[in-house]
Amino acid sequence: MAYKIMISGLVQGIGFRPNIKRIADKHNIFGTVKNCGGIVLVNAFGADMDNFISDIKNIENAVIDKFEVEQVPDFTAEDFKIVKSDTEVIKTPIIPADIATCNACLSEFTDKSNRRYRHPFISCVNCGPRYSIIDRLPYDRCNITMSDFEMCDECKKEYTDISNIRCHAQTIACNNCGPKLSFTKEGDPLDMAILSLKRGDVVAVKDIGGYHFAGDALSDHVAIKIRNIKNRDKKPFAVMFNNIDEIKEYCYTDELEIKTLLSPKRPIVLLKKKKELPYSVCGESDYIGAFLPCNPVQYAITLEVSPLIMTSANVSGEPIITSDSQMLRLREDNDFEILSHNRRILTPLDDSICRVICGKVQVIRRARGYVPLPIEILGGSDEVFASGGDLKASFCYVKNNYAYMSQYFGDLENADAHRLWLDNIKRMSDILEVNPKIRISDLHPLYLSAKTEHNQTLQHHYAHMASVMAEHKLSGVALGFIFDGTGYGEDNNIWGGEIIKYDNGFKRIGHLSYTELLGGDESAKNSRLSADCYRVCAGGEPVSENGELIKTAIKNHINTVKSSSMGRLFDAVASILGVCQYNSYEGESAIKLESCARKSKAPCKFEIKIQNSIWLVNDLILDIEKAKKTHKPCDIALGFHMAIVDAICKISNEQGINQIILSGGVFANEILTTMCYNRLSKDGFSVYINEQVPTNDQGIALGQTWYILNRRIK
Repeated sequence: MAYKIMISGLVQGIGFRPNIKRIADKHNIFGTVKNCGGIVLVNAFGADMDNFISDIKNIENAVIDKFEVEQVPDFTAEDFKIVKSDTEVIKTPIIPADIATCNACLSEFTDKSNRRYRHPFISCVNCGPRYSIIDRLPYDRCNITMSDFEMCDECKKEYTDISNIRCHAQTIACNNCGPKLSFTKEGDPLDMAILSLKRGDVVAVKDIGGYHFAGDALSDHVAIKIRNIKNRDKKPFAVMFNNIDEIKEYCYTDELEIKTLLSPKRPIVLLKKKKELPYSVCGESDYIGAFLPCNPVQYAITLEVSPLIMTSANVSGEPIITSDSQMLRLREDNDFEILSHNRRILTPLDDSICRVICGKVQVIRRARGYVPLPIEILGGSDEVFASGGDLKASFCYVKNNYAYMSQYFGDLENADAHRLWLDNIKRMSDILEVNPKIRISDLHPLYLSAKTEHNQTLQHHYAHMASVMAEHKLSGVALGFIFDGTGYGEDNNIWGGEIIKYDNGFKRIGHLSYTELLGGDESAKNSRLSADCYRVCAGGEPVSENGELIKTAIKNHINTVKSSSMGRLFDAVASILGVCQYNSYEGESAIKLESCARKSKAPCKFEIKIQNSIWLVNDLILDIEKAKKTHKPCDIALGFHMAIVDAICKISNEQGINQIILSGGVFANEILTTMCYNRLSKDGFSVYINEQVPTNDQGIALGQTWYILNRRIK
């Protein structure tokens, strides 16, 4: 009997077809295997079909979503062959993400007797670039940027040799063919780049998803130079180490953190600092954003120079640079060298960022290694486009109950970021062959993301809550504490400290009391201004030189907005305690307040008074001002965190709803999230946080799609 087997999931770009060929030869099976649109199609017959099918299901690195077997009319075949791809069957594809260089390739890379010794683009069926170089599906050589390079005879032979790890490896190349490195100085490009880094130079390195600025992480001078190039004042740099042992020298690690560092996704992992690096690298942070090399060039460099600052090459606030010409223009006014290559990058990708919290891996920035791997989402089967928000912008397509989240784009107010966002909306649509009629955006009327064509909107904080429900496949009644900096509310005010109940619809059942904030977007940066606004609204006196103007503006509602933002409350408390007066990067005040709280050994006791489900912020501000006279800032800071946790637990117990959701950018705070999670879990609640998508605004596009698919909003 003959059979047709249709397999969907992550089955392309991982050597799936060559593996099936090997399994067929092992079990004396005859027929063919090929890519068909987004699936793999097998036509086969033979005496040992049961074991053939069983072995296919266990192919390493594959993530099989559907495995359909049906009997077909008998046919003849002399052997089992991999045949040319076609589009006979179109299913929703799972597009492979970029995969870190595997150990087998690294072994060849360092073997002087191997013909791929120090080959800067070494890869095989199990590793290498994927999404960043895909032009269209199926994932074949002719459809990726490697089509620009003719294979040499030796590579052609390996490509068709079923026993070789590069059989049907679409990125196959060697030192005699494929992409080439170049450097701004004469000599071997890789050697010259390493020499420059050893001398204390900054080198712009073109990697899989774009350029990085690399420099010696043990040099304060180099770190300052990179900050000047990027126009980045204080935000900590990520640091690339050569191996786990080196990471352990500088960071505390646990088993799950090590597993995440070593995963094929190779994200940056936020680790608690054990040993200090120079202050200009990440001196203001309690953490080091540590990661390991993900490609051969990075591996070669860190063998010689490590640890390295390895940060996205861009001017702060702009997208990662992929263009050689743009990098050359930037070099005209700055002192750095360039290590480039001639393989085109079709999709710019920053490094992904993760952390381990509450025993779970949580994605903080979803990009290289994670995009465009989909998230299965329950609900209707409609095709949907969700535009997300303007900050930490990311969009989402849904097809056949799979949510395809885009990479991180930054702030859409930046013209280049907005252009890149629009370009990638079309690009992903073309690859997925999707053109949804249902299109949803944020409620904010001035968001650029909301100016795309749409026929549905969803309030910002409802989307945050829905993002958690989406990835955990929750149903039934849930209670959400959604805390962030800014979100446009249904009452036309600025929300950000919201208690939301879901029961076949979202309902705001509580929030922080409104405070009038002056200056619009300036209040999100100027923590001193936020603090004075809170002081005035609480009946106190501002401390700024222009305090009388602030009082007058608030009294007469001139250029003010009403805000229930927890993020701005954190900023205000940070300013009152003298921890941070201005956010030179997003969340700086809150990060420093959390760091301050970690130093406490005797936290103050505060209570947030709640009246008719409204958290009375004014009383809390007055209590903090009073405590400042007799207590250390760190004790007040930790007491502030604990007061929020107490209030969350009090409301949770009053509501008696088992499913508790914590989401929004404020829950990037490790102290707050961990204390809430542990307290609520101990009390018997089921607590859910974002894991697969960030808790910040990059995750809201997923929540928007969940809303549409479930169609239960009242």
